[in-house]
Amino acid sequence: MRWNLILLAAGYSRRFGDRKLLAEINGTPLYRFSLDRIRKLSEKLKESSVLVVTSYPEIEVYCRKQRVAVIRNDGTDNTGIASSIQKSLEYLETQERKRADSRMADVFFTADQPGLDETEVLAFLNQYASQNKKIGTMECRNIWRSPNVFDVCYRPELLQLSADKGGKTVMKQHTEDVFCFHTEKESQFLDIDTREDLLRISDKLFS
Repeated sequence: MRWNLILLAAGYSRRFGDRKLLAEINGTPLYRFSLDRIRKLSEKLKESSVLVVTSYPEIEVYCRKQRVAVIRNDGTDNTGIASSIQKSLEYLETQERKRADSRMADVFFTADQPGLDETEVLAFLNQYASQNKKIGTMECRNIWRSPNVFDVCYRPELLQLSADKGGKTVMKQHTEDVFCFHTEKESQFLDIDTREDLLRISDKLFS
C-alpha cells in the first residue's frame, strides 16, 4: 500500500483574526503539531510520502529545511480548501510512477488539530488497508472527523470540488464505500478557529 500523507495548511484563518497556523502553543507553532505527527506516521508506514500545501512562507521555509515536499497555494489561486486539494493531487500526479501491483491512497490532514493521536491514525490506516472500501474516515460520536483517506480512483471527483467544499462532499455521495474507524478519543479532533479556542485547547491538552 502506498500512502500520500497530505497536510492542508493554506487557510486564511479569518475567524482567528491573524495567521492562525503560526500561533504558538507551549512555544511550538500550531502547524508543527500536525506536521510532526504526520512525519512520524510516514516513518512507520512501509511506503509513504509527505506533502504540505500552504499559503505561509514561514511554513514553506521550514518544510524545505526539513526536506518535506511543499507547494504553495496563495493569492488568487487560493479559493478555498478545494483549491488546496486540487493542487496537491495535481502535484502528486506529476511525481508518481504508478504501479499496477500497488494500491495507492491519498490521506488528507488539517493543520489545526494539535491533539491528533498518531497511534490511532496508524491503526485507522492499517484497518482501512485491510478491507475493500475505497474511502476511510475516523468517526467519533457518530461524526466523521479528519483525517480522511481516498483511494486514487476518487481523484477525478476530488479535482471537481470548488470553493470551500472538501472531501466530505465526495464521501456523502458514496456512503456505501466509506470505512469508518470508530474512536472514543474526542480530544484529538479539537480544532482551532478562534483565539479563544487556542487558549481552551492549549489548557485542555497541555495543562
